[in-house]
Amino acid sequence: MIKGSMPKALKFRFKALCAQYGLKMSEVLEVLISEWVKADGPTSSFMTNTLDEDRDNITHIKAYIPSSLKIQFKVLCAQREVMQRFILYNLIREWVETTHERNLP
Repeated sequence: MIKGSMPKALKFRFKALCAQYGLKMSEVLEVLISEWVKADGPTSSFMTNTLDEDRDNITHIKAYIPSSLKIQFKVLCAQREVMQRFILYNLIREWVETTHERNLP
């Protein structure tokens, strides 16, 4: 299991989009993390080191992923000197924005 923090509004948008498509949040996170690991852990300009919200609006998220992927994820985060929660936050934020844009009329 991996854990992260994010703004409540983002978590609710993520949860709603997953439900809309009949996806489990853990499954989506597993795919996002796997793609990030396969891409050798990029920390491009889309990444931010802030959650852009005050502490009162922060909630936690957890996902169950295979232990081998969790180890790869932890190692890459350590090598890139980034916190896992910021990578999770940014992967989810980017997925939500991209998925939302595809659904606009």
